[in-house]
Formats: sequence, structure tokens, C-alpha cells
Amino acid sequence: MSAEWTICFVGDLGKNLRAARKKLGLTQEEVAERSGVQAGEVSRIERGKRDPQISTLEKLAAAVEVAPGRLLD
Repeated sequence: MSAEWTICFVGDLGKNLRAARKKLGLTQEEVAERSGVQAGEVSRIERGKRDPQISTLEKLAAAVEVAPGRLLD
């Protein structure tokens, strides 16, 4: 996998997570509480600074009430 593709993937994931969170009117802290993922980690993922593990992706998707695949679109 190329670094360019990874950057695009992580950035899109972050944008999609942020959009889903805001659609529900949630803060990063509320997503953290719902998912069990630290708020700082939620922030890093939204900013495209962190590539989450699949288990983290699943927790975040559940917290923002979307299928995991929707965060990857």
C-alpha cells in the first residue's frame, strides 16, 4: 500500500467520522464515551493523524450509528 493511498484513506475516514458525529450533534467527548475510545484518539482520527485498528473503527461506527463501511466511503 502506498503512503499516498494511506493518507487519503485516513483523511476520508476522519472527514466521514466528523460528519457522522456532527449529524448526531455529538461532541468528540460524547463519541469517546459512547465508543470507549479516548477523546484524544477520536480527535487524531478526525484530523487524519491516526490510522485506527479495525476494532476501533467498529466502536466508532457504532457510536455514530453508521455501518463501519460508511466511514470508509
